[in-house]
Amino acid sequence: MKEIVAHVFFNGKYAVKSISIEDKRIIFEDTDKKPDFIVLSGFVNAHTHIGDSFIENVPRISVMDLVGPGGFKQKMLENASKSTIIKGMKKSLKIMEKENLRAFFDFREGGIEGLKLIKSLKFDKTMPMILARPGKNILDYDEIEYLLNNSAGIGMSSISDYDYKFLTEISKITKEKGKLFAIHASEREREDIDKILNLNPDFLVHMHKAEDYDLEKVREKNVPIVICPRSGLFFNIKMDISRFLKKGISIALGTDNAMISIPSIRIEMLFASLLFDVDPVEILKTSTITMDRFLSRAESLMIFKNSPYEFIKNPYIRPVKILNIKNTIIEL
Repeated sequence: MKEIVAHVFFNGKYAVKSISIEDKRIIFEDTDKKPDFIVLSGFVNAHTHIGDSFIENVPRISVMDLVGPGGFKQKMLENASKSTIIKGMKKSLKIMEKENLRAFFDFREGGIEGLKLIKSLKFDKTMPMILARPGKNILDYDEIEYLLNNSAGIGMSSISDYDYKFLTEISKITKEKGKLFAIHASEREREDIDKILNLNPDFLVHMHKAEDYDLEKVREKNVPIVICPRSGLFFNIKMDISRFLKKGISIALGTDNAMISIPSIRIEMLFASLLFDVDPVEILKTSTITMDRFLSRAESLMIFKNSPYEFIKNPYIRPVKILNIKNTIIEL
């Protein structure tokens, strides 16, 4: 393949590079030429709940009443058959695979049974980063052991939903196992950022109600924040990605509950571009490289002949070439 100049999103970094490909070697070099391609290692959906994919006719009620403990979603999950839940998840997985999604981070409700449901699916092209959740608010060490041995870690709702000692112990066990710990934060109301960060989260979700002090603390700890624009629109929550970026925080993009928004990261990028006045390159970062720190090296590179602006505005654009780089030497 001839040399190209591209916006490159790879291995946790963004840069404009000239790229030459020779057999099993890909060489990236600095350049001052104008890029007319985009090269990336696949998309990442940083926050999903695909277990609720089967739910239709979602009522317009508050965040707490819809997705909080004992709310609408929990009741629907408890009353649904396993086959119904699995069928819905398969539908969501097909959407993600069609978009060349490299990985997705799924917050898995339902304890051990909920974990078993998603692990019953077959994942060929898209890697699930399953973040399990205890099925009850009473510490069960056997349950936590099982969840951590069969997932990428733990994904909790907010500190407002639990006894703080309960969360502290779960976080401690999770970190001892070398697994990920993530939590929703300041979604419905501002929460104590010091208590949140004392749980040593790998990333936070939402932070809608965060104040400047909270964001500065998050930046100091270098903790990414996942935002979900379509979910925010559903709940009429105002957010602004530029506010986070100006604080130097790494932002990732997620689609949240599948019952509200299908897990299309391409559509989420489009919405982000319409809602937030930021450089399209920043939006591409949110769906490609922000979560690289938690993933193994990608096995493919996708090449698009578009500008970042064109690419984000059109979710139907597909790569002109996909390179298998599993056994390729990458020279950055």
